[in-house]
Amino acid sequence: MAAEGVFTTGNLTSYCTVEDVFKVLRGYDLAAFGGPEALAERVQELLPLARGMVDSGAGRDFRWHPGETVTLDGNGTDRALLSEAGVSLPVAVRAVRVGGGAVAAEACHVYGETGLVRLKPEASPGRFPVGVQNVAVDLDWGFEDTPVEVGMAQAKLAAAELLAELGGEGGAVQETRIGDYAVRYAEEGRYGGAVRRLCEEAAEVVRRYRVVRVAAV
Repeated sequence: MAAEGVFTTGNLTSYCTVEDVFKVLRGYDLAAFGGPEALAERVQELLPLARGMVDSGAGRDFRWHPGETVTLDGNGTDRALLSEAGVSLPVAVRAVRVGGGAVAAEACHVYGETGLVRLKPEASPGRFPVGVQNVAVDLDWGFEDTPVEVGMAQAKLAAAELLAELGGEGGAVQETRIGDYAVRYAEEGRYGGAVRRLCEEAAEVVRRYRVVRVAAV
């Protein structure tokens, strides 16, 4: 199984552990990797790849982003969409500034599920004036604790990669895509069925968290 693609949203941490991958692989004959230490080393090498696949498929990462400031272009309406700055699932908006001036917290609506900030009629100013990077939002966003099923999806993808290496490349080669990555495996290889199942299960979880970028209206 080979993965192709680039996704730059942090590979700084892993959503799962080597032990989590071992749990997925329980029952498989892994002796070909030469012992527990060599196997653990290979799994550790695969974790960044598997995390990149998860992040790419979801169009976001699953880390906690406290105390960040994002800047947006004012669009002349009373609405600003935080996803335009790469924000997903904002947890708490601390402050909104327009052209350097603060907007009162009680004069804003924040819609957590869509990342939309909307000015109330009594806000001053009442609209985000057209401009370049003239709207600043201080906020916390993301996941303080990675969802368990997301960590398991990463573990399954790492396990699938390992099984594909064990199974060889003989037979018809199949491909499935997870985000920017093309995942290839030998359908008739020793573990072809298991690789396909693990990839499909992981992809289903990732799809449920995928961020759909929409424009503010």
